[in-house]
Amino acid sequence: MDGSLTLLWQDDASAVAYTEGNGCAELIEEPAAVTRYRLSYDRLRDLALPPPDSTAFIRGVLEEHRS
Repeated sequence: MDGSLTLLWQDDASAVAYTEGNGCAELIEEPAAVTRYRLSYDRLRDLALPPPDSTAFIRGVLEEHRS
């Protein structure tokens, strides 16, 4: 994916996905496609560092870069 992803939940509990990037935007309403985007997001989130660890990692990279 070359842009942003926004997942939106509606009042009826259904979800839509909105993607944007490289001069285009798309609203995805088809349930199977929205589910694929949700699973991709969930997998990426599960691999992410917790916020304090992310901060420490970024500070470490900055220190290395300044050296």
